[in-house]
Amino acid sequence: MDFEPFKDGEFVDDNFVRRPYGWNVKPLEYLVEKVKSGDWGKDEQMGNYTMRTFCMRGADFPDIKEGSKGKMPIRYILEKNFKEKSLCDGNVVVEISGGSPTQSTGRIVLIDKTFIADCDNALICTNFCKSLEIKESFSLFFYLLWQYLYNKKVMFIYENGSNGLKNLNINSLLERELFVIPPKEIISRFNLAVSLLLSKKQTNGIEISRLSSLRDTLLPKLMSGNMSFDN
Repeated sequence: MDFEPFKDGEFVDDNFVRRPYGWNVKPLEYLVEKVKSGDWGKDEQMGNYTMRTFCMRGADFPDIKEGSKGKMPIRYILEKNFKEKSLCDGNVVVEISGGSPTQSTGRIVLIDKTFIADCDNALICTNFCKSLEIKESFSLFFYLLWQYLYNKKVMFIYENGSNGLKNLNINSLLERELFVIPPKEIISRFNLAVSLLLSKKQTNGIEISRLSSLRDTLLPKLMSGNMSFDN
């Protein structure tokens, strides 16, 4: 492994892993503070199901990564469940059920405060997903490590289930997958560089979504001749 630009520092070597001094070899669970279940609730207000919230599904992940809500449904859940399960800045959401022979479970999306605000500060994930609270400052690093594993098709190893429905053994994955973890001061520098790029992508996605909605509203009126232009 090339640790550029840290190769000029002192290195330690144990467990057959050579790494810069102050870095640690840890499983992914080392970076996870809490794992929370999702909710599905009701499609309309009913009894105590009064808390209106956007509910994220695995199918919504591609749109969310582009900063768009896409077709994410609105659901109504218990207020006490919302307090326990609402998504916060820095949470990562993992799809734990679904997949296909060619697409594993384990898709992931990183949540930030800009997207939460665009969802009226009311956002949860479905119960086919899990949300993870990550150690302070390590959310982006964790997200990219997980995305690396997913792209390498590692998640197939941790799947189980029958009748065509596959489930991700997330606890086993978190316990077994080891990475070299840099100290917090290095992560802070990493976040500064990378978060600007992802934030810009997210902001552009939200603007594209807004403009697409405006286009879809105006275009039928233009085509039908029902729009007038005042001087």
